[in-house]
Amino acid sequence: MRASMIMLTFAERYDFGGKTVHPVTTYAMSGLGTTERDYAWSCPGATIGEGVAIQGEKVRETDTEAEVRSWLRRIGLLQD
Repeated sequence: MRASMIMLTFAERYDFGGKTVHPVTTYAMSGLGTTERDYAWSCPGATIGEGVAIQGEKVRETDTEAEVRSWLRRIGLLQD
């Protein structure tokens, strides 16, 4: 599954050179799919960091919040 066209169009309009991009997506069946590769193509010069994919039906579940917080800690964007 490819990253959404709206996100790719957004990414192509900005200079992400020297930046780190962490893909975030919801999905029905495919997880991150080709999202990381698609962003690498859309954000030349950027480092593509660890992404996270959350199953759409589980977005509002408590364990999903814990999963996202854990991911944010791993990538250094959330500190306790």
